[in-house]
Amino acid sequence: MFTALLTALLASSSVYGVSIVGRQDSTCVTRYAGILATSGGTTHKSFAISPRNQIAYIGDGNNPLIVEFQECPALESNPSNGTATGNATLTGRLYAPHYGKCFAVTNQTNPEPPYYTTLRTCSTAYSQRWRVTGNGNLFFTGVTDEDGTIEQGGCTQLGYKAGSDGTPVITHTNEQITLECDNKAPFFFSTTAA
Repeated sequence: MFTALLTALLASSSVYGVSIVGRQDSTCVTRYAGILATSGGTTHKSFAISPRNQIAYIGDGNNPLIVEFQECPALESNPSNGTATGNATLTGRLYAPHYGKCFAVTNQTNPEPPYYTTLRTCSTAYSQRWRVTGNGNLFFTGVTDEDGTIEQGGCTQLGYKAGSDGTPVITHTNEQITLECDNKAPFFFSTTAA
């Protein structure tokens, strides 16, 4: 018992202010956990979930969306060592532990953005394929392959539609965000709600 506890404590460390967790299921390993947040400015504003189970931006910091990034070797051709450093990336899915589901793109088969999010049973489908870069930025990648010869929506990484300061631009009801190629910003993991 003590050995298991010590191993768990040693496996946890911190990168970019978020926890790296060494928990594993049969196909994917949780690598990052925190509040899903904007990447703009000095304050990372938290995202929430809409009544329709979509990633939403309210802007008040209430009910922040806590997520885990689970690296999934089935979604990548070059499995990593478990940390994204430098130019390295991790490929996996975005899990919402409170809901027991993963974020997926509802219209992933469309050739062009905008794309929309929802919660679904976790899988290794392209509609649930996300990537974390070495600097902690999170993007949706869909069918984009690692060498860039196949791109989801005409770009290799899709972020949320944003203004120049990183504030989400909401163009639909229920404060839901859209995933875009242009005028986009990456998601970020934060330890505090703002």
